Amino acid sequence: MFLPITLIVSVSILNFSEALLGIGRTQKIDVTGSLTCDGKPASGVLVKLYDNNKLMWDNLLGKANTNSNGYFDISGKINDITKMDPKVNIYTKCHVGLVRCPRKITIKVPHSAINTGNTYSIGQIELANKFPGESHDCIH
Repeated sequence: MFLPITLIVSVSILNFSEALLGIGRTQKIDVTGSLTCDGKPASGVLVKLYDNNKLMWDNLLGKANTNSNGYFDISGKINDITKMDPKVNIYTKCHVGLVRCPRKITIKVPHSAINTGNTYSIGQIELANKFPGESHDCIH
């Protein structure tokens, strides 16, 4: 019981010190892609870029809504002592079904895309498809 509490407190202090003192290195990432629903551009879809964390909440790096062509472009950076673990969350109402909350689709971004100076493309994604691990998210 003591060990988990100590670990949580230690990680919290470490995260706080990173933000306050600037400990760590700056890591940047740029991600782009296009979204369709039933073959048509999916406009107005919320897309968020995160640094995925195991022990704490994920860090929001940036967010955007797709344009009228279904295209999005997000940039983000973080100062961290550990390697960034980027992911893109897509919140769509394409084929929601009976559940009124948007579907949440998570796309992992490879570590090789960090600090390259180039934009990483997730490509064109058809939102009508089912994705492994997708869920519904009413509060995002």
